[in-house]
Amino acid sequence: MADSAAVATKIWDTWVPQGTKDVIARDLGGDEKLARKLAVFLAGVHDIGKATPVFQAKPITFGAEAESFAWKAEKAGLPMIAGLRDCNHPTHPIAGEAILEGYLMRVHGWDRKTARQYACVVGGHHGIPPDKSKVEDAGLEKRRSGLDSTEWVAAQDELIGFIAGIAGIGQSEWASLSDIRFSVQSAVLATGLVIMADWIASNSDDGMFPLVRTDPWTDDDEMSSLLGDREGDDIQSWSGLRSRANRAWAYVQLPHAWVPEDVPSSCQELFSTRFRLPEGAKVRPVQEEAVRIANKTKQPGIMVIEAPMGEGKTEAALAAAEILAQRTGRGGVCVALPTMATTDAMFTRVHHWLEALPSCDFSNEKTVWLAHGKAQLNNDFRSIIASSHRRFSSVDQDENKWGNPRKQIDVPPETVVSDWLWGRKKGALANFLVCTVDQVLMGALQMKHVVLRQLAMANKVVIIDECHAYDAYMQEYLKMALEWLGGYRTPVILLSATLPEQQRAEMVEAYLKGWGSTECKSGSATGKPSILEMLRAGDSQIECNGSVHSSTPRGEKRVISDAYPLLTYTEGHEIKHVDVKPSGRSMDVRCEIIDDNDEALLGLMDILLADGGCIGVICDTVGRAQQTAELLGGRYGNDLVKLTHSRFMDIDRMSNERELRGLLGPESTVGNGKRPEKLIVVGTQVLEQSLDIDFDALITDIAPVDLIMQRLGRVHRHHRGDGECDRPRSLRKATCYIRGIKTWESDGPEFAKRVDSVYEAAALMEALAVLNLRDAVASCDQRLPQDIAHTVRSAYGDDRRTLIPSAWLARYDDACAKRDAKRAKKKKKAGTYLLQSVKSMNQNRLLVDWFSTQVDENDEDKGQRAVRDTQETVEVMLLHECDGEIRLMPWVGNERAGVENGAVIPTTVMPDDAVAKVAAQCAVRLPMGLCLPDKIDALIAALEDGCASEAACWQESPWLAGKLALFLHEKTNGFVSSELCGNAIAYSRETGLTYHRKEDN
Repeated sequence: MADSAAVATKIWDTWVPQGTKDVIARDLGGDEKLARKLAVFLAGVHDIGKATPVFQAKPITFGAEAESFAWKAEKAGLPMIAGLRDCNHPTHPIAGEAILEGYLMRVHGWDRKTARQYACVVGGHHGIPPDKSKVEDAGLEKRRSGLDSTEWVAAQDELIGFIAGIAGIGQSEWASLSDIRFSVQSAVLATGLVIMADWIASNSDDGMFPLVRTDPWTDDDEMSSLLGDREGDDIQSWSGLRSRANRAWAYVQLPHAWVPEDVPSSCQELFSTRFRLPEGAKVRPVQEEAVRIANKTKQPGIMVIEAPMGEGKTEAALAAAEILAQRTGRGGVCVALPTMATTDAMFTRVHHWLEALPSCDFSNEKTVWLAHGKAQLNNDFRSIIASSHRRFSSVDQDENKWGNPRKQIDVPPETVVSDWLWGRKKGALANFLVCTVDQVLMGALQMKHVVLRQLAMANKVVIIDECHAYDAYMQEYLKMALEWLGGYRTPVILLSATLPEQQRAEMVEAYLKGWGSTECKSGSATGKPSILEMLRAGDSQIECNGSVHSSTPRGEKRVISDAYPLLTYTEGHEIKHVDVKPSGRSMDVRCEIIDDNDEALLGLMDILLADGGCIGVICDTVGRAQQTAELLGGRYGNDLVKLTHSRFMDIDRMSNERELRGLLGPESTVGNGKRPEKLIVVGTQVLEQSLDIDFDALITDIAPVDLIMQRLGRVHRHHRGDGECDRPRSLRKATCYIRGIKTWESDGPEFAKRVDSVYEAAALMEALAVLNLRDAVASCDQRLPQDIAHTVRSAYGDDRRTLIPSAWLARYDDACAKRDAKRAKKKKKAGTYLLQSVKSMNQNRLLVDWFSTQVDENDEDKGQRAVRDTQETVEVMLLHECDGEIRLMPWVGNERAGVENGAVIPTTVMPDDAVAKVAAQCAVRLPMGLCLPDKIDALIAALEDGCASEAACWQESPWLAGKLALFLHEKTNGFVSSELCGNAIAYSRETGLTYHRKEDN
């Protein structure tokens, strides 16, 4: 207990950023010293539930003769009750809550509700918030379990009093705390800090907190000797405990909170130093306005940046985050993105930004963590891990049995990965986090240790990119996460190029609901009409800032729907909007409908490629992309057709994307010879999200209008000479061709197979209607970026039905009914594991009953999957079986790591790390058609049986443990194929993975 209290002081004084301290101190009348004392006390007293007959009777060894600590309690004069050996109720966290609650009521005269709002922190220190019925049951079981024994109560009181003395809590502090409303936000943060202190103080490895021998035959003199630390300090004293904690802290190397330093006052200087702008480059208006808002807003909260693709939103967000972190006392930044591919790409950009920040010493490190399922395969992240290890010398094992703290060596400060923060649960606690959005959404999920996720986010400025890219299910988690972030007053920055107006309003409203939750007991946080009500009434307007461009005279107002780029932000409870002039060039894009058949596609491609050119083809499904690439490869040659989608092995997909960036990125031009004269790129949605590439013309499947706008941003994305003279003459006007409509019926369009299973038919009809594409020969012109906001907001507005041709209405209304039913089902499903609202929790001031459903402590993976409503799929490594050996695919290797293409993977000994890492990168997710709910168990069983003997020794490898493998055999057509559950699985470097039922041959 004392070890935890000592560690808690170190955590509070060094790791906890000022903004997080302020959340707790705000509840305590702004008294930060009292907040520190309370945090130390709760950490120190968290295991008081172990001072009970139930816990002391637990066996501490295994087997029939298992021993317990019962002898120790009896020796101290504490009565033990027979029959408690196998009793698990109450658990020691619940018993601890009941004990502390009783102590505060009995000794200090508190009422039960006041006592429970602090005691619930003890009840939740194992990661699951206390359940009211269990706490009350613990009270009812006092007599049976011995909790009400006079001797035990006296011992518990003595221990609690000892910890209170260590923490510096006396009568005046008890009196102050008894009059204070301790919010659920503070209880969450305090619980997270207690868990951290518990984990560190419970670590007996490496000499951190060595265990003390407590055999029944140990006499008092020997015990006193054992309790003395290795330097002669008495750890029964507070000074000795602090010395013990200081040594352990040196081992832990928990990073200090990041404190932004030397932030330039000039926006131009800030961007020049942080992003290494080329000489003469100017900050863009959106970036300048984001920095102004971050600097000048009196009570910064949430900021929503809506701007065209390529406008520099990411840099604007990072610059604003640095300023907001400094102003609000946050100790880091989180950047969250929708997919692993976008997250990996962003990690490199964030790393460069971190390296450009002013250097920090060892007490103020820039610790970073990459969080997604395959983070360990990211080369940039791995290089940071390697460089981090060079910052410290190895532990000297020859000094004595206790070991020594690691010695700092003369290595320049840099971005590092902290050893203690390694892992799925702790990595998010690093100062800087780049992650898939799942990590943020899991802060709103009923799962074990959710308090650590909330603590991690509360510590940082949170940036969420592509905030529009989530379905109804994920949006429920996003809104709840935003509400809790608002409760912590954590600055949040949302980014989007195409954001529906209602979605923006709902997200801002959710944040403000949390912001005002501790101030308003009922009604809206602002006392004004909600944003949604204002939108429906047509009252939501925008003040035109004098420093930005607007067609409206200064001082007048105009409706938000006309503004783009647009920055929405909150100042306290007030919502404000700023219209900003786009910095990029305007571009007219011609959109035309083409028939959805092979002849139409080939005929169009013949015309487009007459003078050469780089053409993009975006398909809504992998199957359509593969079929299209095969068709075009047959016509123009496979060398001219590049295919990218999610059914390539990781190593091939990353190679594909690197190649495309090299061929079609901003640095590749006709002049330097890097941009090809003729190329066709076929892909899925990856082309609209994660790749900064540019096409001379685009062909796309129909999609919701916001995604169509995203895709239009890939045609003529980069400037190619005066008047686009570096493009083929016939392709100098940007054009996009839209396909995927199977037939045009009199009552509306019928979409191609699988297209309307990816996207809702109602959304596809709205896209066609708002673009005025209403028949097989229709066309329209879009001016980007000017038309983006109006087009997207019209398609998602309340009046969208008026856009639909009257002949389509019956079909459209039916599609809308299906969409509404599907969304309602998703929202209801999301509610099963969704955390309760911070506002509703604060009405009772307690963290008790935070979860509405029981959480299985041993089933945390289920919780991780719950933030996405997707069908479960199976990931496998694709390996080549040849001549009795298991190999990498013939084209797969890593020359830099000494792994040759097609290298053998041993099956009788553990593979070395170099080849194992490459094998792990040969993973791909099997198609959903193979992983249907009624087939997935048989599929996994077949995979396990298929690789059981070969992969047995792989379980010793950290890269391969737990992974499934599918062994493929080379065929004459160049594919490698295998049979799995009656399906023929094939893979090629050009096409990726395909499959079909064997009987289909």
